[in-house]
Amino acid sequence: MNLLFRIRTDQLVYPPIEVNAHTTETLSNGMIKEVYLRYFEPNLYVTMEALKDPAYAVTKYTAILHNGLDRPVRLYQLDAGVAVPADDVTVRYFSSDWGTEFIPHSKKLEGEFSFASVAGRSSKGFEPWCGLETPNGCYSAAMAWSGCWNCRITPAEGHTQFSMGLTTEEFFTDVQPGERFVSPSFYLAQGNTLEEACLEQRRYFRKHLSLLNDGGIADVPYEYNTWWPYEDSEINEDIFQQNAEIAKKVGCRYAMLDAGWFGGNEEGQSWYEKRGDWEIVNQEKFPSGMKALCDKAKAVGILPGIWCEIEAVGKDAKLNETHPNIIAKRNGKSLGYVCLASKEARDWAMSIIDRIAGEYGAKWIKFDYNLDPAPGCDVEGHSHGKGDGLYAHYLGYYQLLDEIHRKYPDVVIENCASGGLRMDIEMASHCHFNFLSDPDYTEFHLQCYWGALSYLHQSALLHFSWSQVLKFDKNHNLGIREPITEDWRFDFMIRAVLMGIPGFSYRLPDLSEWCLKRIKDHEVFYSDIYEDYILNGDAYRLTAQPVIGGKGERFPVFELVSSKKEAVVFGFRLLKAGAEKTVALKGLDGNALYKVSYMDSGETYSAYGRELMDSGISFRGLPEEGSEIITVRLNSEA
Repeated sequence: MNLLFRIRTDQLVYPPIEVNAHTTETLSNGMIKEVYLRYFEPNLYVTMEALKDPAYAVTKYTAILHNGLDRPVRLYQLDAGVAVPADDVTVRYFSSDWGTEFIPHSKKLEGEFSFASVAGRSSKGFEPWCGLETPNGCYSAAMAWSGCWNCRITPAEGHTQFSMGLTTEEFFTDVQPGERFVSPSFYLAQGNTLEEACLEQRRYFRKHLSLLNDGGIADVPYEYNTWWPYEDSEINEDIFQQNAEIAKKVGCRYAMLDAGWFGGNEEGQSWYEKRGDWEIVNQEKFPSGMKALCDKAKAVGILPGIWCEIEAVGKDAKLNETHPNIIAKRNGKSLGYVCLASKEARDWAMSIIDRIAGEYGAKWIKFDYNLDPAPGCDVEGHSHGKGDGLYAHYLGYYQLLDEIHRKYPDVVIENCASGGLRMDIEMASHCHFNFLSDPDYTEFHLQCYWGALSYLHQSALLHFSWSQVLKFDKNHNLGIREPITEDWRFDFMIRAVLMGIPGFSYRLPDLSEWCLKRIKDHEVFYSDIYEDYILNGDAYRLTAQPVIGGKGERFPVFELVSSKKEAVVFGFRLLKAGAEKTVALKGLDGNALYKVSYMDSGETYSAYGRELMDSGISFRGLPEEGSEIITVRLNSEA
């Protein structure tokens, strides 16, 4: 498979250029690096790098422009790509916006097709992923970039040209003499089916990119968050402590204080207008201060977390006056965020984190981002040019996140952006967990979880079970403020998030003992499966994707498989589903005898792995909005 790139400079405009391998070497870590080379003139050339682990069918592709001329080269576009050996292609992709993340689309390729995210957040508009299905195999491509990007697929004679890179609209960068420009990378996985390719991508992410490889955080990330039932208007230190104490009793390891803790007490100001004033604690609601709040949580045995939108600057934030030099601007007007391309801005941001993680003692920081920065800052004093401010900002943000992780290795870093609007493989590699979406009703959660498994491992995926909410909003969680009922639906809601990283956003003091006991029961189960199945296991999507509005698969089933080739299978009967669902399992030992156990019905039987992978297992007798968990364990009596 040839590599290709697309390039446009102030003097070069080329169609896709295919290149052949120039050098190959095996690195000390066992990775294989291939370099592809194309000269334009003696001292101006592009290298394409392909980095692969022989254990996985995944390759990282990067394009690099090298400028050895005696003049700057203005670059408008540099996209990396490959020539797929097929001209019969079906394209799979997802559109995305607030509350509509991972909406699936499919297109039979007949002519050139492209889609792009231009808002400055990688998952705003479209998810940074594309699937290609061909008669010769399937491909899963994930863009490793958090800002604007494009994906272009072009039929060519006997093959198809595929590329991903920075979007060209309003972007340019001046590559100085003796310097180079490195394009954002993309990861391409191959498989006989698209699901096989996505599985390879999940495995590769877990082995090579996940921060969880570094250890340091609590053993089981079972989390409570204050936001939806209290928001900023009703939260205070007493309410936080009451919930933290109950959260500890039901098994949570972390209690997260969301927005509402910072900024002054000016009448009529919400958290949104005050973002940036992280050095100011709201004394009306938190008179004891943040360190005392964190210390009290730790005293009852739960680790405290604090929400912070470190990049954002609200219109009323005092930061606009105290640190005007770090504010991102375009054409002289504030863009509402701190330009982290600037070292001064990164130093300021790190001083805030030193306060939150160092002085206060928070062990989880939820980094949010509630704005669209495209096309980014054009202030040249921020260590970038007029056209590459957003590019430089994201490089600076990655640098900041890495510094936080090095300095505070026991602090969880969570990625959030109006829910799931900046969830790309590069951002995910600098954070422990990634928040799927603000709305969290179960049908939608399952849609997002299914979609995110296209390129991320289940251990990177955080979402709340169906939350209680403070305000009526017909656009959020189906307009339902109180989703909790003391019947099978509660298990249905909780079990959905046990397949990744679970969070809960409830008024815990108001929940009945029955509900609290069920949360604790689920924690016991989750703690038992977390290491083998969530952290280190494989996830299989055994059905098609469920889609909100009663569409898509109505009886989704997911399987988690451990390294021992044992499985836990989650089935969810949604509204409009048939009465029964049979699915063939994957990843088992065909010759081993297994004990199959239904958690709710109590049914058990034994079967060989090959039977379970051929004939499958069945879910039956579930009510609508009901669930069942089936464990498939090696039969110790065999």
